Amino acid sequence: MEIDYAGFFSLFKKYKIEVFLILTSLIVTLISFTIYSKSDSQDNIDIVENKNEIPNVKSSSITIDVSGAVNSPGVYELQNGSRINDAIKKAKGLSQDADTSYFFRNFNLSAYLFDQEKIYIPYVWEINSGIFTEEQRILNYLSPFTIEGSETNSYIINSEKININTALSKELEDLPGIGQKTAQKIIENRPYKTIEELLSKKVLNEGVFENIKDQISVQ
Repeated sequence: MEIDYAGFFSLFKKYKIEVFLILTSLIVTLISFTIYSKSDSQDNIDIVENKNEIPNVKSSSITIDVSGAVNSPGVYELQNGSRINDAIKKAKGLSQDADTSYFFRNFNLSAYLFDQEKIYIPYVWEINSGIFTEEQRILNYLSPFTIEGSETNSYIINSEKININTALSKELEDLPGIGQKTAQKIIENRPYKTIEELLSKKVLNEGVFENIKDQISVQ
């Protein structure tokens, strides 16, 4: 069987544009496939390497920062599931400069800790200067509450204001932002004709005064 080369070349010349386009398409497809295969292979390698860099988020321990008015501030490692009380113990308890009244009113010792959490215990002077303030809902001790089965069916807690002319140091320390030193300063500057004299005599700053003015009196 003889091949008709003349006819083949004649046919090629007739459809040379179409043949050129088909060959070009095949070459482009082949090159694209080769590039894609190499890229996919590299991506798989990167994924494997990145997996090795992911930290273990299910660690059995957490790291926290305890600072402020504690005896031994620092960064500590605790068991996952630890609570604030555990952190305070790790820092060897509150220091003498800590405002314990503020601390126990505002810190929930049973609350869980989380990794990278920071716990700051304020000093007495920070409370007295108004740097730290308390939420009114926490300090609203005058709200009535109902006791089921009682004769009057309602009671008022701490309905009487604290008399700054006669109150003991311990009573004054129960006020928000008032520590032992500030309570002693209030006593030393008696008597007071109005509660505003706590400001004019420079016993309290304005921030602390605003927090307690509704809970104190001079009679």
